[in-house]
Amino acid sequence: MINRDVVTWILAACVAFGSAVTSDVHAADGAKKAPDSAKNAPDSAKNVPGAAKKTPARSATDTKLDRGEIIIRNRAVKGSELPRAIMMGVINVPPAKVWRFLSNCNNYKGNFPRTKSSKELSRKGNTVICKVVVDMPWPMDDLWSTTRATHTVRPGFFKRQWQLVEGTYKKNAGSWTVTPFDKAGKRSRVVYKMHAEPTTSVPKWIQRKASKSTLPDLMNALRKAVGHKPKAG
Repeated sequence: MINRDVVTWILAACVAFGSAVTSDVHAADGAKKAPDSAKNAPDSAKNVPGAAKKTPARSATDTKLDRGEIIIRNRAVKGSELPRAIMMGVINVPPAKVWRFLSNCNNYKGNFPRTKSSKELSRKGNTVICKVVVDMPWPMDDLWSTTRATHTVRPGFFKRQWQLVEGTYKKNAGSWTVTPFDKAGKRSRVVYKMHAEPTTSVPKWIQRKASKSTLPDLMNALRKAVGHKPKAG
């Protein structure tokens, strides 16, 4: 029987290039989470003749992201025990800088959690093949995957989307998408999506426990790698 710490590590290892079951999670970036006072605030200028046109209100999600919170949600996947994980965060550097890191999987070792090795095997046009090995504790074998990614780049939009070729996963598909968060283009909205199932079965209560920290760890590792600094004030 596998002990709880080992199974938790298995699930956590999947997060770098795999999935975890999550509920809504909001992690602050260097500050306590503030109440969302704007959500139900009255609109004093609404329907008032002659009132100046207001700038569209920022959504509740963007308000949280602007504060540095990391938002994590899940979506059920038909026929799968594990859902699709969706993580959003803001990184205070331009999108092109974030993309330079994400578009080269050789960067992942030494920056992303539990990544024992990461190597780009080939690149032809916008198609990139990578192999990643995730370090596992004794007595477990390391997890590994070879994936085929499609890179999409256009003004104000960067995306890396991959599918499993082979490895110690039943399923492994996901994406990183980077777009500007502000009009000046100095901050990046980063969205991570992943649906993966390792060949090792993981109890649901351990999935929930591990997911509380492992997905935010991944976003924070990316922030550190690209030189993110928390927003002043």
